[in-house]
Amino acid sequence: MEALTLSSVHLNVGNVLPHSSRSSNEDTKAHTTHALDTWTQMQVKDRMFWMKGFKPNKKGGLIFLDEDALKKQQGVFKEVMMQVGSQLLSGKLAVRISLPIRIFEPRTLLERVADGWNYAPTLLKKAALSSDPVERMKYAITFIAGGFHFCVGQLKPFNPILGETYQAAYADGTQIFMEHVSHHPVKSAFTLNGPKGLYQLTGIYEFESVTSRNSIINHQVGSAKIIFHDGQVITYTVPQIKMSGILFGERVVELVGIAKFVDTANQLVGEVNFEANNSFLMKSTAEDIKGFIGHAKKSSKHPISTLQGSWLTHLQFDNKVYWHVESEPVFQHIPVSNPLPSDCRFREDLLALKNGDPVLAQSEKLRLEEIQRTDKKWRDAFLESKGRKSKH
Repeated sequence: MEALTLSSVHLNVGNVLPHSSRSSNEDTKAHTTHALDTWTQMQVKDRMFWMKGFKPNKKGGLIFLDEDALKKQQGVFKEVMMQVGSQLLSGKLAVRISLPIRIFEPRTLLERVADGWNYAPTLLKKAALSSDPVERMKYAITFIAGGFHFCVGQLKPFNPILGETYQAAYADGTQIFMEHVSHHPVKSAFTLNGPKGLYQLTGIYEFESVTSRNSIINHQVGSAKIIFHDGQVITYTVPQIKMSGILFGERVVELVGIAKFVDTANQLVGEVNFEANNSFLMKSTAEDIKGFIGHAKKSSKHPISTLQGSWLTHLQFDNKVYWHVESEPVFQHIPVSNPLPSDCRFREDLLALKNGDPVLAQSEKLRLEEIQRTDKKWRDAFLESKGRKSKH
């Protein structure tokens, strides 16, 4: 397994909660309370900003409203389908296809993935400050499930280049380190370090996309883990994101599948079913979710706690609300001012698109893709001469 190489890099950010040696829960709680008034001012004012360009779908998920972007994207997908046809059914091919610049946003996939952690300064911190393993898992589940709506966007982010990095931080001092560590298969590594050593979220995801006649399913394959300051570890997987209407009809995005959470030391498991209410016998909505936390051996037959709600609006355990989209403070990750030269924000194609020059952006995108292909040929040839095979 590839190792994330950025762990020793220090971010030069004005942390409201300064770094120091790990302290007790009591000290951390006192320090956090003292800092609240300061960093609360850095919250996102419009907590529903992510809904701009969308509307709730009566049958579940979200409907994209940008008709111009929709027409461009549907035209592109039709062209691609005609070129590669049935090969698109391969999950690994779908994320490698070179697409025209007109369907992209001036950000990379690394930044889009980081969007899902925007509740770290609140929900993940609440998990860390709790000494109850069950309560901690509740907040960990809420942090993951509640953050997915930040990852929805109509424009496509740029695929990362091998070796590309991203460094950012949240207002409370939480630090983000990301690196694209493999291109074949497509893999990115990440580490999220909480203030004062409260928690660390780390993992490697392999990105797969499977396309059918009029939909595409994106999946982050692999597991991540949250390591808390007292040694408790929660490992988890995430659901799939399904987008319908890529060729015709309304563009709808929804979450499908099951997310699993495991705390081996405390013999706890948790499951969140994002298709829990789908049934031929009842009218249901795909954003309705159900889940549970239970003992590993007894599982769902004898749950300790039950979950219900929506990844778009709210989540509650045992009728107690743990997250509501309109009231939970939101923070966005802020790129650091002194990143590595490999930072994704230095990409020429991304900069050209951000500066309003799509022609130059397309040219630079093709140039970078050709450099990456040439680099792979040289790397493969070198490794072959040594009797080895490339993993990237």
